[in-house]
Amino acid sequence: MKIKARVKFISQDKTQFFPVLKQRVDEYFETNKLSKHANASMVFKTFILLAGYIVPFICLLQFQVSFPESLLLWTIMGISVAGIGMSVMHDANHSAYSSNEKINSLVGHTLNLAGGSVFNWKLQHNILHHTYTNISGMDEDIQDRLVLKFSPHSKVKWYHKFQPFYVFFFMEC
Repeated sequence: MKIKARVKFISQDKTQFFPVLKQRVDEYFETNKLSKHANASMVFKTFILLAGYIVPFICLLQFQVSFPESLLLWTIMGISVAGIGMSVMHDANHSAYSSNEKINSLVGHTLNLAGGSVFNWKLQHNILHHTYTNISGMDEDIQDRLVLKFSPHSKVKWYHKFQPFYVFFFMEC
């Protein structure tokens, strides 16, 4: 990724954005008597998603299934691993799944089940993405990939007008 310019952040003593935001978020949870960590439905979702990934995987290894059955099992695994990555693992690696860091670490390592690396994710997501969130040319999460355009600041190519039609076929790139 080509870095176009250096980013200069306002020093924390000159901006009240983060302290005010944190205070408002804390007040919201306190006022509504909500936990900042996973509730029973999140734990249930975790078990369902893990089962949706592991059970079809075991079936594919253990039984001789037909091609249509294997497609169904792969689909279930794909949806489940996406759910693990977008909610369960993500929250745990941000230390938001539990107040217990050992549980966060254990649940965060579900990324490794899908072939990922917790160490790499924490580096790329927590440091690179959150330091330069949505800054074109610096945040890898909005870097264009193949024929997909993610930033309004990147160069528009002729095929991007068709992106709403083909985006779903390339989202794992």
